[in-house]
Amino acid sequence: MLEQANRVKYLILKEAYLEWRNKSVLASMLLYVIGATFIVYYAFEGRIEFQSWTAIFWVIVLFSVINIVGKTFEKEVNQQYYYIRGLVSPIELILSKLFYNAFLVFFFELIVYVEMTIFFGIQIQDSSYFLLVLFLGGIGFSNLFTLFSTITARLNNIVVLPVLGFPIILPLLILVLRLTNISNIEVDFDEKMINIGAMLLLDTITFILSIILFPYLWSE
Repeated sequence: MLEQANRVKYLILKEAYLEWRNKSVLASMLLYVIGATFIVYYAFEGRIEFQSWTAIFWVIVLFSVINIVGKTFEKEVNQQYYYIRGLVSPIELILSKLFYNAFLVFFFELIVYVEMTIFFGIQIQDSSYFLLVLFLGGIGFSNLFTLFSTITARLNNIVVLPVLGFPIILPLLILVLRLTNISNIEVDFDEKMINIGAMLLLDTITFILSIILFPYLWSE
């Protein structure tokens, strides 16, 4: 178990190192996030209601996630498949991808949040609750789109990603929108925890689903 954990940690660090060396992907995503936020700011002239702010925020995050996670297994399938397959088990590989992508998605969520706050000056009442929503939402997005990226990489067709992803990602989107609205209104603590519990349950289901299905997808 300890050896497996060390291999997963090694894969995560390796992924981060390769991403850092190839800065074009991260730079393009930062440019997209900054550009999208500025366009919205210019279009609304800096004045926007919280409901619109919420919708635009998650639209930017969603498209960022698709671009970040959508090509997760592109190199592993096309260039390094047999090497990676002989080096680590499918479970170790998917765990490393899930953990790394969750961190990366959360990082970009924070960037979008900071920029949207600076541009529009909207202060969320319960910011700690909203950060928890970002973290759990990032895990859910990472779990689903990492699994979808395996399918698209095997099919060698990136167009399949949004087609497969949207119907399944819809419950998660509805939930994060609801939790975002809750973070800015006065709601009982119990109701907040119930909704957080629902998000945790959804994250757990998608995580287990990824762990179960990935070995079959990887071996095909």
